[in-house]
Amino acid sequence: MVAAFGLGLTLSAVHPLLAQEIRARGGSTVTVGARVQAQYEASSVDEAPSSFFIRRAWVTIDGQLNDLVGARAQFNIDGASVLEAYLELTPSEALEIQLGQFKKGMSYFWLVPNSWLPIIERDARVTGVDHCPGVGSVCTFGRLTGALGLDNYEPGILAQGRLSELFGYRFTLTNGEGIGNKDVNTGKSASGQLSLFPTGGNTRVSAYFALDETLNSRDETMGVPAIGAEVELGTWLGGPHLIANVLQGRNWKLNDDAKFSAFQFMAFWYLPTAPESGFSGIEPMLRVSWVDSGAEHPEKVTGTVVTPGVMVYFTGRNGISTNVDFYSSGGRSDWSWKVQAFAFF
Repeated sequence: MVAAFGLGLTLSAVHPLLAQEIRARGGSTVTVGARVQAQYEASSVDEAPSSFFIRRAWVTIDGQLNDLVGARAQFNIDGASVLEAYLELTPSEALEIQLGQFKKGMSYFWLVPNSWLPIIERDARVTGVDHCPGVGSVCTFGRLTGALGLDNYEPGILAQGRLSELFGYRFTLTNGEGIGNKDVNTGKSASGQLSLFPTGGNTRVSAYFALDETLNSRDETMGVPAIGAEVELGTWLGGPHLIANVLQGRNWKLNDDAKFSAFQFMAFWYLPTAPESGFSGIEPMLRVSWVDSGAEHPEKVTGTVVTPGVMVYFTGRNGISTNVDFYSSGGRSDWSWKVQAFAFF
């Protein structure tokens, strides 16, 4: 099966590294793998405790019935929940259909597997900070898109594909109620992404949108629009790699009319190391995110986060990453130090 097919990228980390392939009934194959991510997190906020915890413990089972039909079941065994569960039909490179529960992923920032992303927390949370209007926590690109339901796991139908060397697409139609939840009305949430590959390779320009259905302050179903763009230069484990996003949408958790704006820039540089060093590579990184939450004066809140960090790889995607999220908003300034061990097998 192909991940991010509409982007024209084959991300093998969707199948956990060193996963075991098993012969199943009817001549089909089953690939079983797992990931465990152990984390330490400390905050500058007074009385916010530092903590060790298991950030993820997932088991992924991928089945391939034949060249046309596949399936996936991915479980969060730490939280005892189903993340992904779908049937996949792939009649051609131009069309892949998934029916079930999957990551809606309007932006590639949320579609890229956490096994590839050395930034530890996409929302850049700081323990003890909970002041972003409507969505809480900190005001960042990842917090707005995640808390407003623009990028999450939902049941529905997905179509994606690569139409040519230059064009790809991805569209979803989902319940809009989050992971595992049935719809509460006749409305559906839609999202889509159109991608252009100007050189046919590792340069990508994407435009994306969402029309998320939710209830307004009068308990009426309304469509909540969001529109954005994304530019990617380079690829994972291939030297310099840049990803930039801009997004505008409605902060419906604040009120019916609040409109937020968000920007994010990420830079990575993978540097392979000598085999005798015992490490396979090192990857310094930097994230800069800015958000206007949509709150009006005098409650207007903007937030900026700067995240330097580095990932050290032992083999494949296994290694240790450390980030420091420096967050500022108005007169406040906070930080969070995170260390995470990545293990995939």
